Amino acid sequence: MGRYKKVRENEWCSMITQCREEAGLTQRQAAKAAGLSKNHVCYIENNIISPSVVTLDALLKVYGYELEIVKCH
Repeated sequence: MGRYKKVRENEWCSMITQCREEAGLTQRQAAKAAGLSKNHVCYIENNIISPSVVTLDALLKVYGYELEIVKCH
């Protein structure tokens, strides 16, 4: 893990973990379904790396969600 650094403290990684758990998937199952490594999912959930938009979208689809951009007023 030497090349990975903690990016920032926030709640999005907890939300990702909660979505996976609600879908009834292990990190390994989620990773396989999204085309990622188990370590990649683990690093995202533990806030070691930030997922790209493509990766986040893939994970959310596996969990039954979709990524949406909404304009703020």
